[in-house]
Amino acid sequence: MNSSKVFRVFPNSGSLLQADFASGSYIHSRGKKYLDLTAGGTSFAILGWSDELVNECIRAQLHRYAHIDYKIWNDPNLEVLASLILGNNLKTLNKVYFSGNSGAEACEAAMKISFQVNKQLGFKNKKWFISRKQSYHGSTADALVLGDRPNLEFYKEMLSPFRKQIPMHHFKKLAHPEETGQEYAIRSANELETMILQLGPENVSGFVAETMMGGLIGDVPPVAGYWRRVREICDEYKVHLILDEVYCGTGTSGRYFCFEYDFIEPDMVFIGKTLAAGYGAISAVITSDQIHDFIRKSLDSRLQHTTTHQGHSLAVAAAIAVQSRIREGAFVEEVYEKGIHFRKLLENRLNKFTNIVDIRGRGLRFSIEHNINPRDQVDFGSAFESIMKDEYGMLTNAKWHRVCFTPALIVSYEEIERSVNAIEKTFDYLFSKKQFSFEPN
Repeated sequence: MNSSKVFRVFPNSGSLLQADFASGSYIHSRGKKYLDLTAGGTSFAILGWSDELVNECIRAQLHRYAHIDYKIWNDPNLEVLASLILGNNLKTLNKVYFSGNSGAEACEAAMKISFQVNKQLGFKNKKWFISRKQSYHGSTADALVLGDRPNLEFYKEMLSPFRKQIPMHHFKKLAHPEETGQEYAIRSANELETMILQLGPENVSGFVAETMMGGLIGDVPPVAGYWRRVREICDEYKVHLILDEVYCGTGTSGRYFCFEYDFIEPDMVFIGKTLAAGYGAISAVITSDQIHDFIRKSLDSRLQHTTTHQGHSLAVAAAIAVQSRIREGAFVEEVYEKGIHFRKLLENRLNKFTNIVDIRGRGLRFSIEHNINPRDQVDFGSAFESIMKDEYGMLTNAKWHRVCFTPALIVSYEEIERSVNAIEKTFDYLFSKKQFSFEPN
């Protein structure tokens, strides 16, 4: 009988690691120091830990007030943070709605904004939302029904039926033989058009998708031209394009917004975990004057969405410090360069392994895919994580068919070199073990 009073996600997982303190990219536990290549396990700690500027901003805010209601009081810091998020390069996205604490709340807020705007425009039947297979947008009700996590499928019978999925966007797995990237980009995007026409354009409110397919399938960048064609389709059928950058936003991809690679702007993009980088819990939906004005001019002149701790003042103060750092100088450009360097080193060192399928991603969000037989993937991933932790003092995420890397954006080139050495040696050891079987590439 477990004597703990805490109800955990994994009740049978046994004893957990004990974090004594964390600093920079490292977590210290019982006299050992671990380089965390997962940014806190769920990719949130993009500036690592104990950043003195962030800590000082939080302390200063505590002397003013910890939180003040978003709907009643004006916290001047909200304008500062909104300006940092918007930067100077966006054309149509110029309003920030601080939606709550988590990315899932931001996802639901974006969906509700889409539905409300369409209803106020007279499109009363626009209640369908389309997403893609192998995506994940959070575990609250509306966000969950968009996603494709097998362990959460049993919830779907209690969720909204007004949701449809189209195939994931993945050139390497889904392109036809002899199909070019451009041809695949158009065909893949046109699957959205087919679904819109099947449901009826008058019934579809929005298309919700990760800009770069993320944590489930493992960091699959879109083919050039895909998002441009999607943008055309959404414009033609008056469907909101809603991008999820909870995982790949705020500089992590080597661009401040990941969609900047693809030369489009969505109707809405939502962000979360990286906004305050774990120093606070805050999320936001970035949208346009046009959508804002539809709400402002509505019958009761209000957005029909609110949460208790939206725009939480302590989290906003932390986020200002975090985003100021990211917006400073060439910080994001250096993230891009570090990502290129990290992946090139891996490609050079791992190309000898025939069991490596792909190394892919953007910036410091990337994955190594292997061809371990599905029945052995759990044991292989567990062994990979254990060796990296116990032998090399590094924390990794090696679930399913891939090893995913999301280090803090402050990771040094020396730490990258050490990581690549450890990764190579770990794969070398595990691929030589006869206990694991492989599928053909």
